[in-house]
Amino acid sequence: MKKIIIILGPTATHKTQLSLCIAEKFPVEIISADSMQFYIGMEIGTDKVEKDIRNKVPHHLIDVVTVQEEFNVSEFKKQVEKVIRDIFKRKKVPLIVGGSGLYIKSITEGFPVEFSAPPDAVLREELNMLPFAALRKTAESIDKNASDKVSDRKRLIRIVEFFRQTGYKISSVENQEVRYEFLKIGLTKERELLYRDIEKRVDEMFDRGFVEEVKRLRDIYSNWSKTALQAIGYGEVLQYLNGIISLKEAKEEIKKRTRHLAKKQITWFKKENNVYWIDTADFNDAKEQAEKLVKEFLYEHSN
Repeated sequence: MKKIIIILGPTATHKTQLSLCIAEKFPVEIISADSMQFYIGMEIGTDKVEKDIRNKVPHHLIDVVTVQEEFNVSEFKKQVEKVIRDIFKRKKVPLIVGGSGLYIKSITEGFPVEFSAPPDAVLREELNMLPFAALRKTAESIDKNASDKVSDRKRLIRIVEFFRQTGYKISSVENQEVRYEFLKIGLTKERELLYRDIEKRVDEMFDRGFVEEVKRLRDIYSNWSKTALQAIGYGEVLQYLNGIISLKEAKEEIKKRTRHLAKKQITWFKKENNVYWIDTADFNDAKEQAEKLVKEFLYEHSN
């Protein structure tokens, strides 16, 4: 079975730094699983690897679309599977790096995102107005197997919504067979230290010219997609540039949203199976642990 290495974890745990160290010692090519690094021009706010380093160490799925375009997990999976096949053809090992949990899960567990359906606010409001008994009856008429397993309104609505948008019963869509063997290295950091490093990173973003970056993107692209506007920091700086909030307020809101993101990522990744967790408070020690795991995975446990 072909092998893939994954470095995952919350923001500000040195995933990128570790991936470059791994790339120095092992025959890997790096694939970004950061949902905002796909956007061209979003450099500082997404903490992309500098272009000169990307020219030396192969990176994939960075700078894929403009901020005017939508990019979702379904499109990611479609593209990443092609990238993985190409890397294997070059006799290299894919190294997937990022903090977007669903993007990683779509690969590690064969999560069938091709059949995912975006929320339909109008339909949800319509279904929410139905009495519970009527909603259950509607859901059962569409997909009794799925309906029998749930007892709350929200999930019953999702059963109806999924069928109307995809044409598939939600109970018929199963995870696909996983074709790879994974080494999952999870990076972690004590919460207080993590939050301190997040605040430091945000301050450094502004020192590096984050406001100028956002202004440049705004001047080039007048209309941004919904997914691009979800990138933490960009919306806040746009508000500052438009005179809606002060620079101080923008910074504080970015710090707050990034801390909240880290908390969500920690909760998500706790559910990820078979992860080797490494504390990165001492990066040199973390690097040694990770390199040992990679060496054993690639060479000592070969089938």
